[in-house]
Amino acid sequence: MKATVKGRYEGDKATAAATLALSAAGDLRLRASATDAAFAAGPSLDGLTLTLEKPGSFLLDLKPSNQDVRFQFMNSAVVLDKKVSLTYTHSTSLAPVAPKPAPATSPSAAPAPPPKAAPPPSRTALDLSIAFDPANKVSVSHALGSGGCRVKYSYAHGAGRLTTLEPTFDTAKNAWEFAVARRFDGGDAVRGTYQASTKQLGLEWTRTSSIGGSFKVATTFDLSDQSKAPKLVAESTWNYEI
Repeated sequence: MKATVKGRYEGDKATAAATLALSAAGDLRLRASATDAAFAAGPSLDGLTLTLEKPGSFLLDLKPSNQDVRFQFMNSAVVLDKKVSLTYTHSTSLAPVAPKPAPATSPSAAPAPPPKAAPPPSRTALDLSIAFDPANKVSVSHALGSGGCRVKYSYAHGAGRLTTLEPTFDTAKNAWEFAVARRFDGGDAVRGTYQASTKQLGLEWTRTSSIGGSFKVATTFDLSDQSKAPKLVAESTWNYEI
């Protein structure tokens, strides 16, 4: 059994999360994750997520507190000597949305029939990626009903592929996003991102420990309003074998 403990500090708010994972029959894995919301006011289902997965094949997430369910199916194949991967994700809620109250009527009018519960919200997304070689990959993401898609090109530079460049174009927003990442010997990595539509600049530093933990510090600058203070996030993760 594996356990993961994560702490996160963002501004004046601190949160924590813990995950327990164990292997089931065959390649199946069971995982239970809980945030500090599950214990803030006594034990509860808030912040609890149960996951059943087979890596590289499928994943099922369930949040008992609001009955949110996420299905994810993954598959890959080699087409014309190129690796093609496809991921199908569907998120929905099994809890019906509360109906809106009927408008008031005059006393002499016939009573209005009770409103029906609205269907639960859902979201379906498709992700397709094609790896032309170890250094070049193109990914396309589309959420059904969104009217657009995100196209990302990833290029890993150098013999060790330590530097990665990732330009992304969102056809729905007609806007570009850029990311560049660099890994270093010893477990350090830095990453920078820029979103042209919101003028958000992000910087991130991560250090991975040899004893099973990692530490991350990230900051975000709003270049459209330089009077705003940068947003700072610190996150620490530790992995244990039980």
